[in-house]
Amino acid sequence: MAKPQDFEWQLGEPLQGDRAVRLTSERLAGKRVGLCVTGGIAAFRTPGLVRELRRAGAEVYAFVTPSALQFVTVDALEWTTLHPVVHALDGRAQHVESALDAYLVAPATYSTLNKLAGGIADNAVTTTLASALGLVEQGKAQVLLAPAMHGSMVNPILRANLVRLVDVGCQVIPPLGRDGKALLPDDASLVDAIARALGR
Repeated sequence: MAKPQDFEWQLGEPLQGDRAVRLTSERLAGKRVGLCVTGGIAAFRTPGLVRELRRAGAEVYAFVTPSALQFVTVDALEWTTLHPVVHALDGRAQHVESALDAYLVAPATYSTLNKLAGGIADNAVTTTLASALGLVEQGKAQVLLAPAMHGSMVNPILRANLVRLVDVGCQVIPPLGRDGKALLPDDASLVDAIARALGR
């Protein structure tokens, strides 16, 4: 039979506030990272990725496409980033109002990658990235792309557009290949890629 003492769990030292994280490194200390979330199933992982970025010292801002909200909620991203989520542009110029050090597109879907390569800016993410590419050209920011999609979508059009994006200064984070899919790498690998891109 269960006893009350069976539930006296060791929960560790509490943090200062429910949304706080315990720093594991300072690799991204003082850096501002824009997490651009697009509509792949891997978007459900992004609140955990935000917390991993914050554990490395980053301040994180989220931008999402309408289709991303099928897999992750605004509330979850606001809770983890500590900032309002940009999910639509409403005239306040959220895509340019504060320049960031790095922009990580994770997951980067087939549609978003091809739109970005073609200069299409039709939602909060693609418009933000259009501005980010201007910052890359000026040497003021880094743009990292983490493709995630079914393997059959890795076709000549995508490959050609990835070359085009690399040519304008983007960095492509290779996906984890498994079961015929291009999968989003683990959070630690994504944080490491940002740190390396920022010379950390």
